[in-house]
Parts: sequence; structure tokens; C-alpha cells
Amino acid sequence: TYDTTTRGGVELGTRFRASTTGYIKAIRFYKHTGNTGTHVGSLWSASGSLLGRATFSNETATGWQEVKLATPIKVTANTWYVVSYLTKSGKYIGQNGMFASSGLTNGPLYAARDGESGGNGLYRFTSSGAFPNRTSSSQGYWVDVVYVNQ
Repeated sequence: TYDTTTRGGVELGTRFRASTTGYIKAIRFYKHTGNTGTHVGSLWSASGSLLGRATFSNETATGWQEVKLATPIKVTANTWYVVSYLTKSGKYIGQNGMFASSGLTNGPLYAARDGESGGNGLYRFTSSGAFPNRTSSSQGYWVDVVYVNQ
């Protein structure tokens, strides 16, 4: 795990799917010291259509942050989605090779192995928020969802 600073804002994301149809109730990310300012979480279709967005509030200085979506978003079983968050400070935490050799399973959720249905550990340099469409070194950026079964 490492911390880094980019040249400005960056959208950081994870490609995932659920094994059952259910709902995304919230978005989470792990905040590193120095990752200041307003953060915005987004849920996207695999092709980049925005499905939902929420602004984090009452954040702690470091650790897991969570924002509830105004309305839970239904996700279809075995369909790819991307969850992401925008940090304008450019300071974030990541892990090289997190998705290099295998995906990660947590209950009904599965984060894709890099190269499976596209890359994983997604990013995009932006100051206003945009679908993260690049990957490098199979990095994981510690962003995920709160999911409930249908």
C-alpha cells in the first residue's frame, strides 16, 4: 500500500459485479491523511453512464468514509459496474498489483481481475468528475459499495 499525490484532481474507481440482483445503498472509500477537500462518490454502468452520485460529508481525517445514496440503485446480477470517488486534492492511497492475478470476492460482490472485462483499479485525471477509464499496474484504490440483496 502506498500514498501518492497527483498533479490535481483524480477520479479513482473499482470495477465490480454482484452475483445476485440487489441494491447499492452507499459508496465508501479509504481516506489517507492529506486527502482533504470535498469528495464525491459515483456509481457508473460499465460503459460509463452515470447511475448515481453523492457528496461525502462529516468525514474523518483518515479511514473509511461512507456516503448514502439518496435512493438505492438497483444492480442486476452478473453485470459489470464501476464505483468511484473524486478527490480534488490529488492525495490518495493505492495498492500496486491488487488486481493483477485474481479478483476479490466479498460475499455476493466480486471486483474484477485486471483484464477481465477491461482493466481494474481505474482512474482518470479530472477536477470535475468523470468516468474513470484508465488503469495502471493493476492498482487498487480502496473504493467500494454498500450492497443489499433484493
